[in-house]
Amino acid sequence: MSLSRNNIYKYFYLSGLFLLLIILSLILNDNFNLGSFRIFPNMEVAGLVFISAYLDIYAGWFIVYALFYIYGAMTPLNPAVFGLTGTVAYAASYVIWRRIPYDNAITEILITFIASLIYYCVLFFVVFYGFGIHFIYWNFLIYYAFPASVSTSVISPAVFFLFKKAGYKNFLNKNKLIYL
Repeated sequence: MSLSRNNIYKYFYLSGLFLLLIILSLILNDNFNLGSFRIFPNMEVAGLVFISAYLDIYAGWFIVYALFYIYGAMTPLNPAVFGLTGTVAYAASYVIWRRIPYDNAITEILITFIASLIYYCVLFFVVFYGFGIHFIYWNFLIYYAFPASVSTSVISPAVFFLFKKAGYKNFLNKNKLIYL
């Protein structure tokens, strides 16, 4: 399939909307947290789940890696770490979407919760074991990963609605029932 000029513009619009989610998430997490208990969603993970639902594997992988690399550049860690965690969460979400034959809000919430937990667990293992930054892992799971995953999964139908309202569901074709 060759990319037409219209499809290239749609990929750029999709990336721009995803970058807006990244910036909004960073602003919310930096300015409105409750001490060490973070309740604000990681909206770019919800966007990642949307991309995995409606985009093919190669284009989705490339977009997710590039956007999470940009997201990592806005944080104090190595940007490649966020690129890795984003692509692992994308792969898990992609496989789960292909196993489920229907698309509704409950499915979006469940898949986003799983992808978000995978994202935070991979990020934790890379930072804890790879970089040697030691901290209490139960505090990370209880006070950060789990609440952020719950809030991300709860907000995911709104993120899906935003992408669908922008017309990306018609542009991105979901492959029905591809079993790996």
